[in-house]
Amino acid sequence: MWGGAYQTEVFRAAFEAVPKGEVTAARALGLPAFQTFLDITLPIALRIAITGTTTTAITQFRSSSFMIVVGYQELTYVANRIVSDTFKVFETFGIACLMYLLVCSILSALSRTFERRLAVPELCGKLGDDGMR
Repeated sequence: MWGGAYQTEVFRAAFEAVPKGEVTAARALGLPAFQTFLDITLPIALRIAITGTTTTAITQFRSSSFMIVVGYQELTYVANRIVSDTFKVFETFGIACLMYLLVCSILSALSRTFERRLAVPELCGKLGDDGMR
């Protein structure tokens, strides 16, 4: 539930961050409101929301004890079971930590690749590396 609330807020902020001049220009050219949303607002807002969405997803992944997205049993539960069987605490949780790190690194790399592919070349010089003005 909290992940959905944060994701909703990320998208709300992204829609508000779309420059009003873009929407006004589209409306002045005679585009209907729904067409303006599909052609102007939505593509810009999705580009803006990528970073926040990825950050929230990674945080939710690391904090969640219910990792149905990955399709495996919860990692710390499995680690606790292994520790109770083998008494190798540091090795087991070290490997679990590395697994979390690996998955989060892959998600971050995919997000960066996605951001670069969707970047608008004309805006790259005007925006910083983080996509902010």
